Amino acid sequence: MYNVKLLDKSSETEIQSVLDLLQTSFNKGYEYYHWKHNIEQSENIEEYTFCIFDNTICISTLQIIINEMVINGKVYRTALLADGATHKDYRRLGLFEKLLKHISVFCIQSNIAFYYGTGNSKSRKAFIKLGFDDFFYAYKAVKKIKYNHKLTGVYNFFIKKITNLKLPQNLNVEKITINEYCFFLKKENTKPKIFFCKSQEYMSWRLAETTGDYYIYGAFDSNKSIKGVMVIKYEKDKLFIVDLICAENSNEYADKMLKYATKLVVSDSSLYKINCTHNNFGELTPVFVANGYKISESTSSAMIHIIDLSFKVPEEINHRMHYMRIDKNE
Repeated sequence: MYNVKLLDKSSETEIQSVLDLLQTSFNKGYEYYHWKHNIEQSENIEEYTFCIFDNTICISTLQIIINEMVINGKVYRTALLADGATHKDYRRLGLFEKLLKHISVFCIQSNIAFYYGTGNSKSRKAFIKLGFDDFFYAYKAVKKIKYNHKLTGVYNFFIKKITNLKLPQNLNVEKITINEYCFFLKKENTKPKIFFCKSQEYMSWRLAETTGDYYIYGAFDSNKSIKGVMVIKYEKDKLFIVDLICAENSNEYADKMLKYATKLVVSDSSLYKINCTHNNFGELTPVFVANGYKISESTSSAMIHIIDLSFKVPEEINHRMHYMRIDKNE
């Protein structure tokens, strides 16, 4: 009854209808969806927004963002499912399944090895029903530093004084450019067994996301060489560590960056806690724990639908994946 089509970005009517559906479903703001779906087509990214219309009304939509993943040196084209939404008056008609079947055919034709999506326990059940398998669970690291209640003002004041006394004064952590960040990632991406290949253009698009402010930091050694990078996002009363990676056997620089993140929250009266998400903290777990973070399994998981049957993630290297919030929430 309803057909799937690719969003026509030359049609103001189609664009507005899709954006209206997304805003009604997720309420992240029209500016966010303009960025996410590259409406002006000004960024060099590969993404596709598929839609189902009832006359001029977009009743269901699903986006895929294309990337390359390297596993043990082999490169695979992959697709991340994003911004899936169905109009409330058209649910339980199988529209999401129809979109996924269309995307499966599209991915086969586009040499894509697999597509995947992340979601909560409710969407996980839907993915399994549609033939998806578990990929991995996400883990959260959370550090609450202050409290955002008006009665905790005195407590927060003393926490700031005490914490500032304990924190090292010279951590050798400074802001760096996106060029330095991407150069470091490219150099260190041989260390994880599984990682995403992302160009500087792609990362510039990713860090232009509109729901918060992003900053990139580098941890330097005594020779002024970068030994670790950290990307943070300020969003409301939280600071998110959206990327954290160090040179091999250089966990002391992760420690410096986590202490620097604490310093940022302590010194900013509007911030109260730090969140970080990863698929598996692995060797960084002791560093997070030593810095007062509580690590727990997230309620969200990644589900995968494999198209290239030769694709396989060996269980013994699954924990060596570099996959953080910056990848998860594109």
